Order: sequence, then structure tokens, then C-alpha cells
Amino acid sequence: MNINEIKSKLAKLLRLSKSSNANEAAVAIQKFETLCVQHGVAKQDITADFDPELDVIIETSFGKTYKKRDIAIYRLIAAVAKYYNGVLMIDNDRLDGKQLKIIASKSNQIQIELYSEYLIDEMERLSKQAKKENKHTPRSFRANFRKGFALAINKRLVELKKIQESQETSQENQPALVVVEHNQREQKAALSFMLEKYPDIRSSTSRYSAGHGHHEGQDAAQGVGLRKQTEGVTSPTRALTGS
Repeated sequence: MNINEIKSKLAKLLRLSKSSNANEAAVAIQKFETLCVQHGVAKQDITADFDPELDVIIETSFGKTYKKRDIAIYRLIAAVAKYYNGVLMIDNDRLDGKQLKIIASKSNQIQIELYSEYLIDEMERLSKQAKKENKHTPRSFRANFRKGFALAINKRLVELKKIQESQETSQENQPALVVVEHNQREQKAALSFMLEKYPDIRSSTSRYSAGHGHHEGQDAAQGVGLRKQTEGVTSPTRALTGS
């Protein structure tokens, strides 16, 4: 029995522990606690609505391999991954170059990919437009614009998440505390996955000075839409509206 099968069984027992049948509820909670100890699973990491098809943590590659890191793109994807309770890492062990890896729940992976692609497209479009309108600026203008854009988007996403977690109820009518606990649970699971698979991973930092074009990029990022809407037939799919 793998860890996802174990969590799925524990979630089922947790649901049974809420049964109106006192005997069934007692047996379920006893079995739940026994299995947690047996498999070394923290009780607080299991929720009754755990779905292995959606909540399992997976790793996916983003983009092509590269030799030199694009700081703006890295910062954008890292910000989106964090917003969706995932982590971004760099795989340095490939022979054909470095590779960005996103670690997050299965349900969040597609959100991270779509959101990142949208923001990257907006960054490239706006940076080209800004350079065209400022023809006599240094060659570094567009690179600095992109870095400023990514930095501003990161700050906006951090603030947006704080606001969502501080509201009394979420868009799904869940209490704020439930939303915070859910986020913390997903963040912990993604980090544990990364540290278990890549125990020698080192944190990546990027420092750079604000050159000509940086502030223009920050200003442009303020007008980019970050709102989401829920759509889908069989399951909700968050999509960016671009407004």
C-alpha cells in the first residue's frame, strides 16, 4: 500500500468517524488512529475530503532546458507556484542543461502552468511594447523591465493570498481558518516531497540592482489582471480572466 492509498483509506475512516452510528464511528476513529501510528502519518495532515486523484503531490517539468537562468521567468513561476501552495526548484543534474521543476498537488499543477504561461505572455508583450516606445533606452531596458514586472507580480500575489486567507469566508464559502489550514497542509506536503526526493537541494536566490526599465516594469505589472473565475463541468477549473 503506497502513501496515497494509505491517505485515501484514512480519509474514508475519518468520514466514517462522523457516522450517526456510535459503534461505527468509534471503530472508525480507533482504526484511523492505529493506522496513523502504524504508517507514521500525522493526523492533522489528513482531511475527510482527501482525493488521491487531486491531492496527491506530483512533480512536473516546466519549459525547455536551459544553460543560463532567466531571472524574470524564474521569479514569475516561483510566485505562482507559491500562490498555489507549491514549490519551484531547479534540476541541475541533467546532461542537456538545467530544468525547472514544479512540485505541487495534482489539482494545482494545471493552475500553476496556465497562470504562469499567461503571466509570461503578458510580460513579454508589455516589455516589447515598452521597448518600442522607448527606442533610445539602453539594451538592458527590456531585461530590467521584465525583472521589475516579475517582482511586482510576486508582491501582488502575496498580498492577494493574504487577503483571501483573512476573509471570513472563501469563494467556496469555507471559513477562513479552513482555507488557511488547507493551504498550510498543501505547502507542507509539497515541501516534504521535495526534501525527500532531493535531500541535497539548495535554496536559490537572485539579487539584482534596479536598472533603467525596472520601475516601468513594476508599473506595468499593476495593470495586469489577477482575478480568477471558476468554471468546468465535472470539476472546478480556475482560469484567469485577464481583467
